Amino acid sequence: MEAVLNGLILSGGYSSRMGRDKALLEYHGMPQREYLRRVLAACCAEVFLSCRPDQVVDAGWKVVVDVFDFRTPLNGIMSALQLHPDRAWLAVAVDMPRVDEAVLLQLLGARDPEKIATCFYNPVRRMPEPLLTIWEPAALPVLQRYVAQGTVGPQYVLNNEIIQAIQPLDADIFLNVNYPTDWPSL
Repeated sequence: MEAVLNGLILSGGYSSRMGRDKALLEYHGMPQREYLRRVLAACCAEVFLSCRPDQVVDAGWKVVVDVFDFRTPLNGIMSALQLHPDRAWLAVAVDMPRVDEAVLLQLLGARDPEKIATCFYNPVRRMPEPLLTIWEPAALPVLQRYVAQGTVGPQYVLNNEIIQAIQPLDADIFLNVNYPTDWPSL
């Protein structure tokens, strides 16, 4: 039986290269985190914003606060899995403005709850894309094992575990915005 699916907007980074909070940049006539909340709400039971303990979040957001002592997106993913261990989590990086409902529906259509993760294969990087992935409840003990061994990158986990990886309809969905010069060009 498939676990209920929650949405998780990964926004716990420091946005140091951008110089401002990437979650608040506008691409679709609204802050990116609000856009992703609306897109995820169409296919998820609940939508949460992943953040650091020191981040200020507006009222009205359900949050997953990072609880682990390392600075990678895996902190948000594991914190979510620990908060609701019976739920699957569709994690999306806040700096991927080309993700839309069609992208999420393609991923959902390929979901395999028997594997720890369902993700896209990034043909440009030639590897699974960890920051646009459905993480199943069974992923938590696997991720905990990697962290105990000193590996805190979700990419490494996807590269070394049996997962469901699919080809995207458009490789541009992986475009992310890290620098001020990247932002106006979209």
